Amino acid sequence: MTWDQVLHARLIGGVLMIPVGRPYGMWRDWVMRHAKQTRSSQILWDSLALMSFQVPIYAAIIAFSGATGDGLLRGILGAAAMMLFLGRPYGAFLNWIRHLFGLPPGGEKPMSLNN
Repeated sequence: MTWDQVLHARLIGGVLMIPVGRPYGMWRDWVMRHAKQTRSSQILWDSLALMSFQVPIYAAIIAFSGATGDGLLRGILGAAAMMLFLGRPYGAFLNWIRHLFGLPPGGEKPMSLNN
């Protein structure tokens, strides 16, 4: 991808972060219901939740921004690897935010102050 295409993809991604936040939280809650209380299970399911939700979005963004062929495939594979690695740290961060608002960790109750 050219630098202009990368900038275009980053701008689209930045704009999309807000509207996909709540759907991702709901998706993660559903996926994390499959996790057991063991650390390895939490890591696995959190990573799968992030990868299965974000990678298709990322693929669409970079394809729309001009990535094709080998560049598109490498971008998708790179994003998948990053999401697998970053899934649990991001999930732990989301649980910490929930804790700040007096809500239980993901998968136990929807993240809503009205419930």
